[in-house]
Order: sequence, then structure tokens, then C-alpha cells
Amino acid sequence: MNDALMKYVTAVSAALFVVVAGSGIAMFFGVGEHLVKEMHEWLAVVFAIAVGLHLVRNWKGMVTYFRKRTIAVPAALVAIAATAFIVPAALNGHEGPMPALFQALEQAKLDDLARVLKQPSENIANVLEQSGFVVGSTDLSLSEIAEDSGRAPKDVLMTVLDARR
Repeated sequence: MNDALMKYVTAVSAALFVVVAGSGIAMFFGVGEHLVKEMHEWLAVVFAIAVGLHLVRNWKGMVTYFRKRTIAVPAALVAIAATAFIVPAALNGHEGPMPALFQALEQAKLDDLARVLKQPSENIANVLEQSGFVVGSTDLSLSEIAEDSGRAPKDVLMTVLDARR
């Protein structure tokens, strides 16, 4: 294998870890997903390749992990955690609860969402209008407001949630 490539594979793996982990955490909390999702996915592929090369470079150490069974407990814990996410999603035929929650919030009428957020719906409507959204009525859902404004429902929801802070 190319010596220069092998010399930097650990550093590249570490740098990619920081970016992929950071963008993954941002997406988990709904921050800038539209900005980082594609980058996150592509760099995750590059990260997997870099980690593979890192394993090739450090294969003797990996063999030691297997020989001493040091890897058994961490591998089992990761497998259990992954299974805890994958199996329920596969059985229910959908993703985790976050997308469903966001979709329900986007379908909620502004009046109903205002009650949940414990804020007057007129205040929320004003915040939306100041952010360039068209709010014909507080009886409209966030999705309807988004459609009337030519924007994505998630933009309306994030504006409402950001205003609450």
C-alpha cells in the first residue's frame, strides 16, 4: 500500500470522525439538517474507507484484540444497541419516533401548537410574519402556512421553535 496514504490514514480517520460525528449530532437535534445531510452521508462513506485502511495498517493490534477477546464486550454492546434501533423500526415498518413527531408538529394548527408551547398564537403568527411567512389565519397548520409562503414545513416549525428560545 502507498506509504504516504498509510502514514496519514489515522489522522484522516480522526478528522473524518469529528466531522461525521458533529454533523450526525446536529442532524439528531434538527439543526441544519438541510445543510449537512448530504455531506454527512458522503463523508461517512469516506470515513468507512479510511477506517478500513486504518484497520489494515494496524492489523496486528486488531489480531491481539481478537486473541485476548478484548473486542467481545464492546462488539456485543454495539450489536445490542444497533439491534434495539433496527428491529423495532423493521417490525413497525418506519423510522424512529423523531420523523413522526416532526411530521405531527408540521400538521398541527398554529392555535393548537400555541397551546402546547404556552404562547399566544398571535405572538407566534407575528414571529412567522416577521420571518417572511404568510399567516392567513392561526387556524392553519404549519404545513399550510409553509405552502402559502412557498417554503418547507420544517422551516416554519424551526422558526416557531427558535422564537420560543
